[in-house]
Amino acid sequence: MFMGSIPTPVQQILGDIVKNWQTSDIYIGCSGNFTIERVLTNITRLPDGQATANLHSNDVTIYSCLLGNYFSGQPLNAKFNENYTGEMSFVKNYMKDGASIITVALLLSKMAVYLTSKPNEYYKKMIDEHIRQWETMFHKTYEKISNIQPFLKSFFAGDVCEMVDNTPQEAAFICYPPFYSGDYEKMFKAIEGIIDWQPPQYDMIDKDKILAMFQKLTNRRFFMFGTNDELPEFREYLSGIAQTTNRGVPLYIYSKTQNRRIILPNQKIAPLLVERISENEDISDKIQLIKLKSENFQALRSQYMNPHIKPGAETASYGVTVDNKLIGVFAFSASPTLSNWETHIQTPTMYLLSDFPIAPSKYKRLSKLVLYAALSKESQLLAENLTRKRVCSLVTTAFSKNPVSMKYRGLFKLLNKSKLDGTRLLDGQASSTNMSEIYYNSGYKLNYGQKMGEWTLAEGLAEWKLKHAKTEGRAET
Repeated sequence: MFMGSIPTPVQQILGDIVKNWQTSDIYIGCSGNFTIERVLTNITRLPDGQATANLHSNDVTIYSCLLGNYFSGQPLNAKFNENYTGEMSFVKNYMKDGASIITVALLLSKMAVYLTSKPNEYYKKMIDEHIRQWETMFHKTYEKISNIQPFLKSFFAGDVCEMVDNTPQEAAFICYPPFYSGDYEKMFKAIEGIIDWQPPQYDMIDKDKILAMFQKLTNRRFFMFGTNDELPEFREYLSGIAQTTNRGVPLYIYSKTQNRRIILPNQKIAPLLVERISENEDISDKIQLIKLKSENFQALRSQYMNPHIKPGAETASYGVTVDNKLIGVFAFSASPTLSNWETHIQTPTMYLLSDFPIAPSKYKRLSKLVLYAALSKESQLLAENLTRKRVCSLVTTAFSKNPVSMKYRGLFKLLNKSKLDGTRLLDGQASSTNMSEIYYNSGYKLNYGQKMGEWTLAEGLAEWKLKHAKTEGRAET
């Protein structure tokens, strides 16, 4: 029902730490969707339901402020925006009380990308479908919201740094701040145009302010904060590391506690019982896609991909075979994203999480054949079956020492690029032994995209043979 979530491993570490705190009040900064509060509600209650600690929350977005006021039993001070005259004007008739306003805000948040993006036929259909099903969705959501009793002692709409300064020193404080400034304001723009409210005054938080706030928290007996960066200056307080996927981004938890935990993913791997192209073998003419199990993909990725790349969890992965011999692999991710490529490429898009060829082979551009397969009509159909909606284009991200990736050049359009500042510094010294740090912070970050379904697998293979079936020179990476 609520958007986003703190990963389950972090919730487990949170529970282990907080259950030993002896405090009557816990303050939570940057509450977001109140995941921490919901975890704490279970931890800080006796069997008879009586709370052992008061929870005080904080945030600044319209989404969180409406929920925070509702969960703390405060007036929402929100109503329909009479200046709004768009296609969602009918929601005014549903905004009768606090629970109904919350319900409208939740439903609008699910439509945010359609309502705030440049109009296209797909987005129009999605808006129309939400409007058609609005009555049913509203009553189901309203029933759930109405059954939630206030569980917060207070809610502060404002700057989290101000909240830290004004919180009693003996109280506990938890903060899991957003990693990227500005994302949430963009996400909730659709709600703000339809619901009239009084936004709080606050300064945009940045890394320097976050670090200064963390430093203040360490003066407390009970505190906990989390970040996706390891912070050497707080090493003595490092109490937990959680990594949700193999080679994924680790999350670091800091607190004063004797309980220290490391939660790492248990990667399941299994060999794919399909013959692979040999080093001196020719590419023939029968090309197919085969669905891979996750454990097959994990094994192949570990064997053939750059070990310094930290890919996320795939939604689906596929092997590319020629004459029943594996020549490469690609994977999709259908996870929600705030990225908006509509000004650069036809949307909706699917994210190409990973693509790599079998190696070694005699072909220096075998990686391009994998891309031809990923862009094919057959691949597009798989993507649409996976998401149960239209998919027009593929987008992906590459990191390169050069301002262009030779592997994607010619097949994909460069959507944008950004020059990276260089290797991150740890304790003032370049972390030259951490190759993943160097990989993700040196050279260029390149975003590529291309329309899908312009050719069949067979046509893509024929085009690849005509243009790229080279056996000499350097391999494209």
